[in-house]
Amino acid sequence: MTRMPDDTLAVLAGLFKEFPSEPFPIVHLINSSDMPDSYKHLLDHEHHMTVTMESHYAEPVRVRVLSEISQNGCYSRILNLIGEKTGKIVLFGLMRVRMDFLPAQVQSEILARKEPLGRILIRNEIMRKIELVKLLKIDAFPAREHWFHANDQKPYFGRVALIHCLGLPAIELFEVASPSV
Repeated sequence: MTRMPDDTLAVLAGLFKEFPSEPFPIVHLINSSDMPDSYKHLLDHEHHMTVTMESHYAEPVRVRVLSEISQNGCYSRILNLIGEKTGKIVLFGLMRVRMDFLPAQVQSEILARKEPLGRILIRNEIMRKIELVKLLKIDAFPAREHWFHANDQKPYFGRVALIHCLGLPAIELFEVASPSV
């Protein structure tokens, strides 16, 4: 199932609805040409963010789960990807996984919270296709301090993506790159 850009805000609302204490960001749907070049290679692609961030920052990343919930066959979490050497937050994200679309071993590894999602899917050789749904410009608002421990007022950039696993739309993602690219 391919999501059209018109669905982007509905996907975001659904992800944030899982975490009512997380403020919904002010987002603008943008095209690649509207995004600063420094963010394009981090966000405008159909690859795992784990691999992209590790390549960009030249270090492995680890996952830090900030909040999580399991209900109705879905597992959702708010997370950061953090550089293992530097401790720098390189990505803020929300994800929702349809667990019944994944093998039991993969489900267990996701729930263990020890590794980023991309690394788990790659290592388990899960047939997947990453679909970039829409790029986003995110205006300044108070949750930035929570997301990146920063309080600057410049816009952030992110994306909504969908990962199809074994041909099924298994994972919805909201991913925001670090403001210090």
